[in-house]
Amino acid sequence: MIKHIPIHQQFTYKSIPRNKQLGFEIANHCNAPDRVLVVDWAGECFICSCEAWLPISMGKIEQFERLSDVWTNPIAQEIQQDIQDKKYTHCAVDRCRIIDMDRVEHTHDHYSISINIDESCNLRCPSCRSGLIMLDSGPVFEEKLARVKHLVNLLEEFDEPCQIIMSGNGDPLASAIMRPLLHDFQPKPNQQFRLFTNGLLLIKQLEKSQIVPNINQYFISIDAGSADVYEKVRLGGRWSVLIENFKYLKSIIEQTKASVLLTFVLQSDNWHDMENFADLCAEFGFDGVINRLENWGTWSDFDNHDVMDPGHPDHLLALQALRKVYNREPRLQFNSSLELILKS
Repeated sequence: MIKHIPIHQQFTYKSIPRNKQLGFEIANHCNAPDRVLVVDWAGECFICSCEAWLPISMGKIEQFERLSDVWTNPIAQEIQQDIQDKKYTHCAVDRCRIIDMDRVEHTHDHYSISINIDESCNLRCPSCRSGLIMLDSGPVFEEKLARVKHLVNLLEEFDEPCQIIMSGNGDPLASAIMRPLLHDFQPKPNQQFRLFTNGLLLIKQLEKSQIVPNINQYFISIDAGSADVYEKVRLGGRWSVLIENFKYLKSIIEQTKASVLLTFVLQSDNWHDMENFADLCAEFGFDGVINRLENWGTWSDFDNHDVMDPGHPDHLLALQALRKVYNREPRLQFNSSLELILKS
């Protein structure tokens, strides 16, 4: 059993039950601690695809001289041994579902590196945040910028194949902190990117970026299929600008063969726009996914916005609209919680 991990490295450890308390006997295999790195907003490094599932930091990214040291430091080795022994002592096993299936997300020679250092975004969508977050000066800005520059140096010296994911908590194209990765980094052929963005700055930030040939996946959150709905749920965005950027992106992926996934978070202000969203995906040849709304604490009246709550006044109409696009559009995906509702 792991005994040596410092208490101060166990972030939010008590907020979710761990297998130490749950006591499941698990035969399934997980290779994330050997292949996954998530760098969070504070520069802390986690070796799980979700830091809440295994909230033990390996240390801050600037403490490492080589990227490989993240997976070979003593804390990482203790966790790797614990999981190899099928104990999963510190894991939220009922959240990641290792109790039901293997979690082999990465091949033996492939690494996943998620960079979530900056929350800055040019939009202030109510489902995500309560106001604008844009960091462009001051001591915290300089600290985060230094972290990204250090990470660029680590990636330039890292020879293993990897998928670089940016970012899960802001828009990297709107972030001045992420600019070194966009404009200074020269990726190797075996370094691919998955880009999460709202799509409004694709032309402005990618036209001269050296990473474009290495982007193999674009995940673009739009939550709408028409101008009126888009500009209501994506505060600060303009539909006409989005469409111009989509035209640019389509010309890019014709050359790079990257995939594009448009995302739609289902809520009270957009459930009636799902068919338009499906039409938009078809028009550009992009894939799409509809997700259930999650509570990020930005609304005091969350239940009024979650139309998948059976108590919501629009629930039956929204469910009918959801079933209609579910049966109609093969390009669309639906996250697991919606799939359960649709099949019930």
